[in-house]
Amino acid sequence: MKVTVVGAGAVGASCAEYIAIKNFASEVVIVDIKENFAEGKAMDLMQTASLNGFDTKITGSTNDYSKSAGSDVAVITSGIPRKPGMTREELIGINAGIVKQVSENLIKHSPNVIIIVVSNPMDTMTYLTYKSTGIAKNKIIGMGGALDSGRFKYRLAEALKAPLSNVDGMVIGGFRYRNDPFNKICNT
Repeated sequence: MKVTVVGAGAVGASCAEYIAIKNFASEVVIVDIKENFAEGKAMDLMQTASLNGFDTKITGSTNDYSKSAGSDVAVITSGIPRKPGMTREELIGINAGIVKQVSENLIKHSPNVIIIVVSNPMDTMTYLTYKSTGIAKNKIIGMGGALDSGRFKYRLAEALKAPLSNVDGMVIGGFRYRNDPFNKICNT
């Protein structure tokens, strides 16, 4: 199995490392827009292969999606995080352009790929990927529920002063602001 991770930041690099350590794939390609960043992350991860006991081949690429050709699964982690003072609308507008371009490049080189969207706001970016690519809805997965559930359980355990292992909970779905530009972005 071949997996492409788009975005070599903290989330993307952690994702690639986890996939390799768990031997989920024989090959992982990391793609990032920042020059030589993905190549450096891939080299760092490959240098830990013998220490972490994996045989997964990890390569990096600066914005060359041809390296992702034939991917079975792609994880989109790219986009900018929300900065202090930044509105949700600003985040959506910027990340929508990034995610749309990334998903189109992935489909171009791997038409049968299953896409997992992690970029924020995750629900909106998942729907945008569905609308802009035209691929079947069962081939696009939004990963935010698991992460939000993990955050919820952590905060709940913290508030209760209880061990995290004794707390369980789940977050299902997201919410939208009343004047959310979601519809405008997803219909362009």
